[in-house]
Amino acid sequence: MWLIGVSRTQEKVVKVNSGELKVVSERYNGLVRRLEVEAVVSHQGLPTPSKKSLAEALGRIYSRSPDLVIIRRVESDYGVGLSRVYAHIYDSLDRLKSFEPEHILKRHGFGV
Repeated sequence: MWLIGVSRTQEKVVKVNSGELKVVSERYNGLVRRLEVEAVVSHQGLPTPSKKSLAEALGRIYSRSPDLVIIRRVESDYGVGLSRVYAHIYDSLDRLKSFEPEHILKRHGFGV
């Protein structure tokens, strides 16, 4: 089962390309059955990592298939080498298809 709120006991960090992704906050939404995650990825001197590589990294952290990870938004500041990532990690594919908007499902390759 997911932890509710922010986990302060264990830092969640994983390598992404040549950078590093660190979870800043997480919140379990029990009604929708998804984890809502905010993370920061450092990529000094490199382009912003792709949504696919970010989904794979978050999937590794939470032991989920990258197919269950939806990257909602990536905000990058020009020249800083840091980006803020907002993601939803679902418990099942059925829940993902029930709650994500149609344009997000199409973007991630799910036929609607």
